[in-house]
Amino acid sequence: MIKKKILVLGAGMVVKPSVDYFLDKCNYHVIIATRTVSKAHEIIGGRKNTTVIQWDAEDLEKLDKMVPQADLVVNFIPPAYQVETTKICIKHKKHMIHTDFAFPEVTAMDEEAKKADIIILNEIGEDPGIDHMSIKKSLDEIKRKGGKVISLDSYGAGLPSFEDNRNPFGYMFSWNPKGLMKSAMASGEYIKDGKIIEEKNLFEHFRIVDLEGLGSFETYPNRKCAVYKEPYELDDEASFYRGLLRFTGWCNTIRKFMKLNLLDYLTINNYENVTYNEFMTHLVNSSKEGAEAIANFFNIEINDDFINKLRWLGFFKDKQITIDKGSNVDVLVNLMLKKMSYQPNENDMALIHDDIIVEFNGKREKWSSTMLVNGISGEDSAMSRAVSLPVAISARLILEGKITLKGSVLPIYPEIYNPVLKELEEFGIKFSHRKIDK
Repeated sequence: MIKKKILVLGAGMVVKPSVDYFLDKCNYHVIIATRTVSKAHEIIGGRKNTTVIQWDAEDLEKLDKMVPQADLVVNFIPPAYQVETTKICIKHKKHMIHTDFAFPEVTAMDEEAKKADIIILNEIGEDPGIDHMSIKKSLDEIKRKGGKVISLDSYGAGLPSFEDNRNPFGYMFSWNPKGLMKSAMASGEYIKDGKIIEEKNLFEHFRIVDLEGLGSFETYPNRKCAVYKEPYELDDEASFYRGLLRFTGWCNTIRKFMKLNLLDYLTINNYENVTYNEFMTHLVNSSKEGAEAIANFFNIEINDDFINKLRWLGFFKDKQITIDKGSNVDVLVNLMLKKMSYQPNENDMALIHDDIIVEFNGKREKWSSTMLVNGISGEDSAMSRAVSLPVAISARLILEGKITLKGSVLPIYPEIYNPVLKELEEFGIKFSHRKIDK
C-alpha cells in the first residue's frame, strides 16, 4: 500500500503534535519544509518515513515543486504567505489546511478550490479553530430547537497554568512572540445589538470578565468578528463579542509599550555598542537615564509596577544589547524570551469559553461551554496540542474521504466539527457544558 504523504510547512513551536499524529497514528510519510532544519530533526527524533527540506517561505518556486509530491499540505508558516501558498495548492489540486485567520483573498478562492476538487480548510487551530467548532455545534443545536440567539460572547487564551503563573507579566510564550506583539497593533471590533463597534486601539478598551470556576481575566477584542456573523447565522440584531483573555495587568502594560514605541517592528536600528539602559533613555529622548527617564515620561513613581517589570526584564542594565541590528520589538522580544519562555517544569494552559444567551418562547437561557487544557511537564504544551491536533485529525479525515467538503471553508460544518471534537476528547481536549435560566 502506498503511504500518504503530508507536506508540513514550518517547524515552529506548535508543529510537533501533528507530526507525531501523522507518523505514529497514521503511518504517513511526513515531509517537513523549513528554514531551520535542526528544528525539523528535533521534531522527528530519528523516526522513519520522514523527509526534511531546507526551505525559505519566500521561495515560491521551490514550493511549487514540493507541493505536487504531497497528498495534502499543512501550513504552519506565518500568515503573510497564506495567499501564495493557497494559490499553489489550488494549481496542483492539493488539499491544504492552516490555522491562522483566513485572508479575504483566501476565502474568495472558494470556487477555484471547488473546481480543483480540493478543500482549503481555514482557521482550524485553537482560536481560531476549536472555538468555531464548539460554538457552531451549540448554535446548530439551538437552531434545531427553535431558539433565538440574543448574544454570543466567545473568549480564548493561551496562558501560563494557574500554578505556573509566577512572573510579573502573567504571561509566557508558547508560540511566536513577535507575532503576538505585532498582533497587538491591530484593530478589533465587536457587535452590540447588531451595530459594529470598531476599536482602533485594542488596549484602550479592555474590560474585566468573570468566568465561573476560573476567576477574573482581562479581555480585549480579538480582531474582526463581523466576518463570522453570516457563517454563525446570527440574527441582525444579535450582540457578538470575540475576545482574548489575559491575566490582570497585561493590557495597561501593552498600552505603555505602545506609547514607548517598543512594539515598532518596521524601523531597523543598529544596536552595536548600545546598552539596554541607553536604549530606554533614547526611546523617550530624556536628559535623565534609564528608569528615571521612563518614570518621568509617564509621570509615575520610580517603583511603579511598570518600571519594575522593565527592570525585571533587564532594560535598565548597563549591559550591551545582545542583538546587533533589528527593530524595537526585536529588542523587547529578545529579553522576554530569556525570562518568559517555559522551562521544562512549567506548564501552559489553553482556554476557550463561550456564553450564549438564547431565547425559547420568551424564556431566556444561558448556554456556557468551557475548555481548559493544561500542558504536561516534559511533553507537549497545551497550546501546541490545541493548535496542532485539530489540524492532524482533520487531515486524516480528509485523506480517508470522511470529510468530503470542497472549497475554501471554515470548520463550521457537522461533517468537520463532530468527528474532530469527538477525537480531541481522546487527547483530553474537551468541553464542559452548562445551561442555566437567565
